[in-house]
Amino acid sequence: MRVLVVEDSAYQRLRIVEALRATPAVSDVEAVGTGEEAIRRLLTHEFGLVTLDLGLPGMNGQAVLRWIMANRPVPVVVISADQDERSALMALEAGALEVLGKAGAHPESLARWRMRLAEVVEGARPLSMESLVRRSTEHFAGSPPKRAIPRATQVVALSAEPPGLVVAASTGGPPALRELFLGLPPQNAVVGVAQHMPPPFTRSLAQRLASGTSWDVREAASGAEASPGVVWIAPGGAHLEFVRLEGRLLLNVALHAPRSRWCPSADLLFASAASAFGPRLVGVVLTGMGDDGAEGCRAIAAAGGTILCESRETAVITGMPDAAARAVPGAGRVPLSLMPGEIGKRLADAARA
Repeated sequence: MRVLVVEDSAYQRLRIVEALRATPAVSDVEAVGTGEEAIRRLLTHEFGLVTLDLGLPGMNGQAVLRWIMANRPVPVVVISADQDERSALMALEAGALEVLGKAGAHPESLARWRMRLAEVVEGARPLSMESLVRRSTEHFAGSPPKRAIPRATQVVALSAEPPGLVVAASTGGPPALRELFLGLPPQNAVVGVAQHMPPPFTRSLAQRLASGTSWDVREAASGAEASPGVVWIAPGGAHLEFVRLEGRLLLNVALHAPRSRWCPSADLLFASAASAFGPRLVGVVLTGMGDDGAEGCRAIAAAGGTILCESRETAVITGMPDAAARAVPGAGRVPLSLMPGEIGKRLADAARA
């Protein structure tokens, strides 16, 4: 795989190039410092992947990304400074494959960053560019959210024991989550989401989902009551769990645990929800590389809950939904466009369980 690095910082450019050259999937690396140079290289050479800084001089990274998705579709990995979290999330919605923070100077954090970049590059090889381009096209079309029914009438009547819904996503997840919650009216259900993202970006993810859908979406905080009708997003760099204490259902946010490879961990979220809700739980695994969520799906199935996995036809990367489907052979495989309706049916069934 040939990779084009687009980065104006000489230090960051060096770190990215070094990391890529040490990645087995990469055969050659070129680096440029401006968006204009990037487009010239893309017009005359073939690349398998682009890493893109958003804060470029002149033509900024968002404009470069729009040009790439419209003219030379190729996987784009955004490598963004923490202060660019809103722009980075917009880039994911516009078709970027993944967002990473900038390389740090501390040897331990630099080693973790290099490992994560290598994982993303390796995982990009089997991705569906068709799905990425489709979501990019839908984003730039600017279709307004469809809210035919006012929010107040969308939530079904409250019951003593609302069901639970937990969702896992990684690469390609933010636009998939937006499509999911845009199509699913707010429910009388407790909802938790584990999206693999660095710490600064999950707060912006919650804000953008709240403003772009009919749901109340919040970044989770320890000790908060797990209120139904709210989408609780696991904070980046931490794990979200549901805990029953003295008849109350609470959120617990724990720092990254060495036993868990992924953070936030879908396995930990799903397992805690299985204990909290039993058969009144629906687990959903969307696009993403790796196998996070597979063990959690086993726990949900063992508790009598329901598992739905995004189909191979719509997932940008099928690793996570495939692993979950292997872990629970009876899991449903559903295209993303049909997932909201299927979740609504399964939540209604779970409410009666």
